[in-house]
Amino acid sequence: MPESDPVNNILARLPDEPGVYIMKDETGAIVYIGKAASLKKRVSSYFRNKELDVKTRVLVNVVKDVEYIVTDSEIEALILESSLIKKHKPKFNIQKKDDKRYPYIAVTLEEEYPRVIFTRKIKSNGTRYFGPYTDAKAARNTVSLINSIFKLRICTRDLPLKPNERPCMNFQINRCSGVCTGIINRAEYLDRVDNAVKFLEGGIEPVIKNLQEIMKRYAGGLRYERATEIRDMIFDIQKISESQKVLLPVGKDQDYIGVSKYGNEGIIILFEFRSGVLLGRKISVFDNAEYADAGEIISSFIPGYYESADIPQKIIIEERLPDRILLQKFLTDRSKQKVTILTPETADDRGIMGLVKKNIDLIAAERHAQRQNRDTLLGLEELQRVLGLESIPRAMECFDISNLQGTDAVASMVTFKDGYPDKSGYRRYKIRGYDSADDPGMIHEVVSRRIQHLLNEDLDLPDLLIIDGGTTQLARALEAARNFTSDLRIISIAKRYEEIYYDAGQEPLRLPESSPGLHIIQNIRDEAHRFAITFHRKLRDKKTTSSLLDRISIGARSKSILLNHFKSIDKIREASLEELQNVKGIGAKTSEKIYKYFH
Repeated sequence: MPESDPVNNILARLPDEPGVYIMKDETGAIVYIGKAASLKKRVSSYFRNKELDVKTRVLVNVVKDVEYIVTDSEIEALILESSLIKKHKPKFNIQKKDDKRYPYIAVTLEEEYPRVIFTRKIKSNGTRYFGPYTDAKAARNTVSLINSIFKLRICTRDLPLKPNERPCMNFQINRCSGVCTGIINRAEYLDRVDNAVKFLEGGIEPVIKNLQEIMKRYAGGLRYERATEIRDMIFDIQKISESQKVLLPVGKDQDYIGVSKYGNEGIIILFEFRSGVLLGRKISVFDNAEYADAGEIISSFIPGYYESADIPQKIIIEERLPDRILLQKFLTDRSKQKVTILTPETADDRGIMGLVKKNIDLIAAERHAQRQNRDTLLGLEELQRVLGLESIPRAMECFDISNLQGTDAVASMVTFKDGYPDKSGYRRYKIRGYDSADDPGMIHEVVSRRIQHLLNEDLDLPDLLIIDGGTTQLARALEAARNFTSDLRIISIAKRYEEIYYDAGQEPLRLPESSPGLHIIQNIRDEAHRFAITFHRKLRDKKTTSSLLDRISIGARSKSILLNHFKSIDKIREASLEELQNVKGIGAKTSEKIYKYFH
């Protein structure tokens, strides 16, 4: 939106107060939401700053109106901004992907006899939540483990039981403490719940210490069965603690947050340490992050994540955050303890951040592979549809001809299986029947040879055969195929306009540049070309080398020995007389002849 009277009117009415600004397009749709210490200064900067990044320039051009909400402080503005972005999901804001899918572990503290459960819903009813977890299976396993160790109730029956009611199966198979039966009282049960909460917080040592005291009380009261049960709990927890492989040297509560951008996505990984033990990693992926810097992505992540997650005393990041002081105050106010956001200061911090970065790279590679697999499947399905194939072309072969001014003509054939190169099927052909640069004729020859080989060996024909070329090359390939079979589908792709010919004389098929099917055909065509060029270059170099050595009048055996030893004609040319004489199998006279020729 260029600076004009409407803009000046908008800017004129903005107060010099903290708050949230809401940008709208010409239809009234919300396109961006931001926070500011001064609404007037922040919003004005969009329209009066000439050095804007690409994303912001596009945003300014679509903004037609700006609304605002004044708050009492920047902290309130930060909280409100996060809430409004979640609600409206403006297209220019960085947004966390799939926020609703992540599960939590919940401790139902509002119940008289609390339970530890797996849930995807958050309610404001007194329940304590831990998470979010990116691995639902791991979250379920943790719930199962905690209930198994502390023998908490799993059922949802009203307690205590009525006189005529019997305890559930979990008690009978020793998976529940049986609080419903009165074997332990409510206070003892709540002790178990309290230890389960401490365990989830990462406080393993305090849990063990507390359980040891309870065990002594039971033993002192001659309740040996209960004491034995508590002892077994302690053993189980110690096993878990010993299995932890990533530890901080001092038992600290710290989160390590790393971020990287891959295309339009921002990927955040958080390592959660409690009492010095790594409890797990949390993964968050943000859309619309192409033009955002790393600090901006983390600043967007922190308020939303710690709205429900446990807040440690220290958060370690590598990036500089413009809002660091504001975010620290927000976290401190929320957790009722001092929270600091720091850059890595120690070797341990730097080592853990290195591990965080390594995990981000692996996650990015996984997401890229998943996206590539998805796009490949879409591409194969598209080719089936537009080419009228009976099934998706899982097996494809592509031919390319390479020659230099009509000499050293070679053909290459590459194979793709399910959209990816299958190098075990690559083949190279020296052209036998053509001495001049007759590409269509050469295509006819190699297609004939390939089909004849497959039929002779009783091998499957490909689902799709692709020729690098236009209608003339396609016509000769079809002619060759008709001599053997009518069951082979052949197309060609012309480089200039990336047109696909599927029947000689018909109009070519033009797929959009973004077409996943076109990308597959381009990939196999380019791979065939690369493979042909490599083979052609190798033959040409070998011919050049042999030609030079022929001029020296040395035998074929000597030529072979020299090439095996020096690898190239240039190395032979650069060799000293002594180096030539030291080659096993090359005599003194031959060495001197070679050296004199090149020097």
